[in-house]
Amino acid sequence: MKLISIPALAAFATILGAFAQSTKPAPKPKAEIQEVKATGCTIQSADAKCLLLKTLDGKTTYNIFAEDPQPSTGIVIIIEGKPHAGSTACKQGIALDVTRWESTGEKCLR
Repeated sequence: MKLISIPALAAFATILGAFAQSTKPAPKPKAEIQEVKATGCTIQSADAKCLLLKTLDGKTTYNIFAEDPQPSTGIVIIIEGKPHAGSTACKQGIALDVTRWESTGEKCLR
């Protein structure tokens, strides 16, 4: 009967360990947001350069880029948009290119 040497056994264990680690499935990539629909109040940013939309539940703030006519501040609007590509000067909210917006006719409560 042949005995296996300790160094050979250690090398075999190392190889098995390497195979065990490499068989883990790769993590799934996060899904990218394609379109956003939200309802909220329009407000001016702290530096007064950006138009923001704070959702009615207060959980999310968007830095909105809307074509003319831009919504005025202090009103409730419904928006549809897509994530803004690139950087912005505004340091508040999630940057969003608005593809469509409409006023609900309501004013925001302060």
